[in-house]
Amino acid sequence: MPPTRRRRPNFVAFIATGAILGFVVGSAYAYLGGSQDTTEYGRSFSDSSAVVFLGLLGACVLGLAAAVLAVLLERRD
Repeated sequence: MPPTRRRRPNFVAFIATGAILGFVVGSAYAYLGGSQDTTEYGRSFSDSSAVVFLGLLGACVLGLAAAVLAVLLERRD
């Protein structure tokens, strides 16, 4: 019987998938979440800037979570 080969996760694929999903979720939240037109300081912002900012925030958060998941999957026996 051949020796069993240990499979390792592809880190780039995990992080890219997490970042893409995070951008989609963050953008959808900003677009559909009924964001207010003014902040608590009284300054206004456009819907497109909210979509970009929350999309990038979601991409960073879920990309980091996907990286942690990939490391945990690699470490398990």
